[in-house]
Amino acid sequence: MMNQDQFHASISNKGQKFGAKFESIVKATQPKVLPMEPPNPTDVDKVIQQVETNDPSLQTLNANNIKNISLEKFARLFEGLKKNTNLETLSLANTRLTDASAKILGDALCENRTLKTVNVESNFITPSTLRDLISSLLATQSVTEFRAANQKPEILGVKTEMEIAKLVEDNHSLLRLGLSFDVPDARIRVQHHVQRNNDKVRIRRMSGSL
Repeated sequence: MMNQDQFHASISNKGQKFGAKFESIVKATQPKVLPMEPPNPTDVDKVIQQVETNDPSLQTLNANNIKNISLEKFARLFEGLKKNTNLETLSLANTRLTDASAKILGDALCENRTLKTVNVESNFITPSTLRDLISSLLATQSVTEFRAANQKPEILGVKTEMEIAKLVEDNHSLLRLGLSFDVPDARIRVQHHVQRNNDKVRIRRMSGSL
């Protein structure tokens, strides 16, 4: 029996390590120790003010892994997004975002026409609110990438997945959707439609209309 390293060495003709043989006990390779991810240095109060004042220098807001953002600050941020015309990327992964704040975000997505990428992965958004967020993308059809995987609860349910698939099929701007589907029909429909949107972008680019 071989482990992965021995197998790779055998097919790449690297030979075995001294003392190792196929009849010996298989030992797992020790995993690499990776350094801890440094804390996010983003000043939340500062970026919220920049969003509210429509600061042209703020095009990317990364608040990932900042878990002490209050409901009031989320509300200010999302209210500011409604009239912001400069921010293009909003990343709020692992920020303990809940339905109460996500609903305000949905209202902002109905009005904002500048955002291209929205990331709300690893939060506490329920399936129905997640569906409503995806529905809000239809208002302006300006967001091209939406990521919302790994929520608590993780299971969306058959009904919600099929509803999301229908919403995605009505969206002609979405190029990437970060979301896991358990229902094969919903997953295939979403994959096909997103691929179709990407194909249309590529065709327009090749024709020189972009």
